[in-house]
Amino acid sequence: MRCTLGVSVALFLFSVSIVSSGRGQADRPRVFHSAEVLSASDVNIPFNSVANGMVELHLTVGDTGKLEDVRVARPLVSVTEEAVRAVKTWSFAPATMQGKSIASLLTVCIVFCPAATVGLELPLPPITDNSPQDISADVFPPKLPEVIAATYPPDGSGRVVSGTVVLRVLVEADGQQSLVRVVRDVPTLTAPALVTIKDWKFSPAALDGKNAASGIVVAFAFRPPLSNSN
Repeated sequence: MRCTLGVSVALFLFSVSIVSSGRGQADRPRVFHSAEVLSASDVNIPFNSVANGMVELHLTVGDTGKLEDVRVARPLVSVTEEAVRAVKTWSFAPATMQGKSIASLLTVCIVFCPAATVGLELPLPPITDNSPQDISADVFPPKLPEVIAATYPPDGSGRVVSGTVVLRVLVEADGQQSLVRVVRDVPTLTAPALVTIKDWKFSPAALDGKNAASGIVVAFAFRPPLSNSN
């Protein structure tokens, strides 16, 4: 009887230890944390530009948070230079690997919205194959998250402001969004941007040959509203 009771107690303790171990793994902090945008400014839209679409930039952020390089992955005629000029004025926090600051790559997508849109799909031309050969193997992650489906934010008929809303989206290892943080808020424009980003689809980053969670920055540059004057 004592032997049977002892075996039962041992099995119970073993099962508790397995559950606790599983919870510990699930609660374990992420090994890699991607770079963050701390502050962002407006992206200027040239007055004579009619470009609608997205500029995708791949940034190299050093281990001190300094922006070291900007590479154009998806260009857009007449606004690419403005997109690059804008991100060079932004401030960043470096990525970390096991708690240590490291140099890393960060994707920034800047969407130039039409003057008036209702649920339009955002064109996504192929990413330019300009993989840098001079970037150190110590720059993480080797494969960045990528936008694979997107739409423009709806533009309310009563809009009277323009500006750039900047969001930071955490893309999990399965490609799903898990957290969206507002980096730059523009009253009346942030809400439609947040609603729209929920429908965007992403492919995950890759680290050491495995899918990994990583952040991606999405900015929506809204044009000045159409004039009602005759």
